[in-house]
Amino acid sequence: MSAIVACITGGEVHRQWQEGRLLGEQIGPRRTPFGNSADIFLVEGDGEPFYLLPRNTGGQAKPAPSRVNSRANIYALKDLGVRHVLAWGPGGAVTHNIAVGELVIFNDLLDLTYLRDRTFFEDSPLGYLRQFPVFCPSLASVVCGVLDSMKLIYHSRGTAAVSEGPRLETPAEVRRLATVGAEVATHHFVPEVFLAKELQMCYAGVCYVVNYAETGSRHRPFMPGDLFGGLTQKSEHERLAGVIATISRIVHKVATTIRKGQMDACDCHSTMQANINEYDLSNDWREWFTGNNGQG
Repeated sequence: MSAIVACITGGEVHRQWQEGRLLGEQIGPRRTPFGNSADIFLVEGDGEPFYLLPRNTGGQAKPAPSRVNSRANIYALKDLGVRHVLAWGPGGAVTHNIAVGELVIFNDLLDLTYLRDRTFFEDSPLGYLRQFPVFCPSLASVVCGVLDSMKLIYHSRGTAAVSEGPRLETPAEVRRLATVGAEVATHHFVPEVFLAKELQMCYAGVCYVVNYAETGSRHRPFMPGDLFGGLTQKSEHERLAGVIATISRIVHKVATTIRKGQMDACDCHSTMQANINEYDLSNDWREWFTGNNGQG
C-alpha cells in the first residue's frame, strides 16, 4: 500500500523499528540522479500508513549533518508519490520559555549552513524561488490539531537557527542567535525544506527540545560532555522520551487527517508554476533534471 505522507527523522525512531515497535515493510534505499537515498520504510499500524526515512541510524555510523544526502532523500520520496513531508529533529531552546521535552512547530528559519547542497538546480534558474512561507502553514495547522487532540505541550510557531554542525553552538553564538529572533538552535531541516519546495511538496518542521542552548541563563546549564545537556531531572527525561515515543502516532494521525481531505488548501503544489510557464517545463517533474529545461 502506498502513502502520500512521509516522516523524516533521526535515529530515535529508527530504533523503534529495530525493536519491533513499528510494523510495516522495509523498502530500502532508492537510486536517484543524486545518489542513493537513505533506507525508507513503509510504516503501517494505527492509522493511515506513511513512509519513514531516517536521516541516520545512530551509533558510530551517524554522519555529520552536512553528509546527509538530502537531495537523494527528497527526490526518492517524491518519486514514491509523497506529497506531504513531516520532518522531525532535536534542538536546543535559545529562549527559555520553551522547556525540554516540548515541541516547536517552525514557521521560519535562519540558514547558517555552508557545506550543504541547498538546491536541485545548481546550473539553472529553477531554484530562484520565494521562501515565504518557509514551511507549509496548512500542514502545520494539521499537526497542531493532532497535538491538541493528544494533549501534548507544543509551540505553534517558532524560528529555527540551523547551524552546520556537528559541533554545538558556543555561548557567544547562542547570544547572537537570541538577538536576531531565533528560538531554537538545531542542525536539521536545511536543505530539506528548500528542496521540498523545489519539488512542490508540503513540508512541516517539528522540533523536540532536548536541551537549553548555552546561554548562561538562570536555568540549569548545559553540562559538558553530555550531548543532551545532562537530563538528570527525571521529569524532563521522561517528557522527552514520551514525545519521541509518540512521533509515529502523531504522523499516523496527520496522514489520516490528510487522507480524509481535512487539510486546508495551500500553494505548495504550485511553487514551480512560474518556472513551468516561463521555461515551458514538462508536467513530468522528473524531466526537469534532464535536457535543457531552464537553461539560459
